[in-house]
Amino acid sequence: MKYFASVYPLLLHGVEVYANTTMNHLTKLTTLNNKLLRILQQKAKRTHTAELYRTYHTLPIQLLHNYQILIFMHKYIYHRSQLPLVFSTHFDENKLNHQYNTRQKDDFHTYTVQSEIGKRAIKFKGSKLWNNLPTNIKEM
Repeated sequence: MKYFASVYPLLLHGVEVYANTTMNHLTKLTTLNNKLLRILQQKAKRTHTAELYRTYHTLPIQLLHNYQILIFMHKYIYHRSQLPLVFSTHFDENKLNHQYNTRQKDDFHTYTVQSEIGKRAIKFKGSKLWNNLPTNIKEM
């Protein structure tokens, strides 16, 4: 309860923005979070981090970032009116780009990007994460 009352809300707040960086910049925060989980669960120093997160039913910061982006994509598809107006036409759907009946017609269009900054843009990363989901999850 202590973790979810004091630490987790701080990690969750703005994770879409601050975790959109290289792993090198998140190392200190990830290490601190792992230490807190070990202390709160009274686990040994060599306990694998996957066990720590599994015990608390939570995700590491990088996966939490991806999860929050997928929640954003879900809102974009099914509850667009809940998002700010600036996002109303932010993503391009394949079915609007061409009239062909392809397997990817229900996916979002992913543009080719060369730079690491371009790969971290919400337009690219959100589309890519959503397109990689199984169809049965996308329809929930």
